[in-house]
Amino acid sequence: MARQEQVACIFCGRSSIRDKIDLSKFDNWSIDWVVLQVREMLAGPGRGKRIKGTDYGFPAIKEEGLSIIEMLDHEEHREVVEAIKGRLVKIVRAYLAAGIIEKEELVP
Repeated sequence: MARQEQVACIFCGRSSIRDKIDLSKFDNWSIDWVVLQVREMLAGPGRGKRIKGTDYGFPAIKEEGLSIIEMLDHEEHREVVEAIKGRLVKIVRAYLAAGIIEKEELVP
């Protein structure tokens, strides 16, 4: 029987095929990165299917996206920011306890 390695996201649990993960993209992050995306749901017979001559899919509305810092300014999004922070703290503590990272690596 065929086998496949998959890596589960430590934040959400979503799995991706190991060979298809581009590890160089893990360095692409800043505090201004858009975390909350607002998407428009366009017409179509199904997700991502094209209808000739029309827009389709679920395009992001870039002007309405928010970074994690901007989300703090909106009461309705603070709960999400706190949940992400809580998960991040748990992950960092576990990495410290396992010796995967050292405290010195956390201070610039």
